[in-house]
Amino acid sequence: MKISFVDILDIFLVTIILFQVYRLVYKTAALNIFYGIIATFIFWKVVEIYKMKLLSIVISAFFKGGFLALIIVFQPEIRKFLLIVGSKIFFKKFIFSIFKKSGVSIKTETIDSIVNACAIFSGDKTGVLIVIQLHQDLKEFIQNGDEMDAKVNISILESIFYKNSPLHDGAVVIIENKIIKTRAILPVSYNKEIPSRLGLRHRAAIGLSEKTDAICLVISEETGYISYIKDQKRTVITNINNLKMKLEEDLL
Repeated sequence: MKISFVDILDIFLVTIILFQVYRLVYKTAALNIFYGIIATFIFWKVVEIYKMKLLSIVISAFFKGGFLALIIVFQPEIRKFLLIVGSKIFFKKFIFSIFKKSGVSIKTETIDSIVNACAIFSGDKTGVLIVIQLHQDLKEFIQNGDEMDAKVNISILESIFYKNSPLHDGAVVIIENKIIKTRAILPVSYNKEIPSRLGLRHRAAIGLSEKTDAICLVISEETGYISYIKDQKRTVITNINNLKMKLEEDLL
C-alpha cells in the first residue's frame, strides 16, 4: 500500500491534536476519562479487525451516541481548548510547542522573590492571592484592578499585601517578571466540591484556573498555609522548597 504525503500529514495532525488534548487534561480529573476513551477506541478497532460484528456494533453505538455526553463531561476542558485556539498567541504557543516545549520568559530571581515573599507571608499569616500568567492571556477574565508596571521583588510584594495597604484586597497579577495589576477581582468558582472551609480567595483562584492555565498562589489568613492552584487542582505546600520546585517546573 502506497503512503502519500496526505496520509503522513493526516497522522501528524492527529498526533498533534491528541498530544495537545493530553497536555490540557494532564493532572486533572479528566485525564482518567481521556485514558478510558483511548483504551475503548483501541479495543473497538481490535474488535473490527477480528470482525466481531455484534461487539463492534455495540461499541460503535457508544461512540456515536455518547458524543453529546462527552461534550458535557469535558465542557471545562473543551472551553479552555477553544479559548487557547482562539487566542492571539495560538501560533506561538500551540504550533511552536510541537517542536519545542513552550515556556514563559521568567527569570530565576523572579521565582526566588515570589517564593521568599510567600515564606514571609505564610509565617505572618498574611492573606495573599498571586496570579502568574502562563500561555493564555488573562485580559478577558481580569478587566478590573489597578494597573501597575513594577519589577517583581520581595519589598514591593510586602508593601502591596501589608494589611493596612489599600492595595492588599484582591489579586496581584504577574506577567513574566513584572507586576501588572493589583486589587484584581477574579471569577469565583461555584463548584460544590470545593470544601466549605476554603474562603473567597481560594474560590477565586480555583475559578480562574477553571478558565485559564494560570498559576494561582493563595495564602490563608487563618492558617498561613500556601495553596498552589493550577488546572483546577489545589496542592497544599508544606515546605517552601516544594513551592520553588513547582514554580521552576511550570515556569522555567
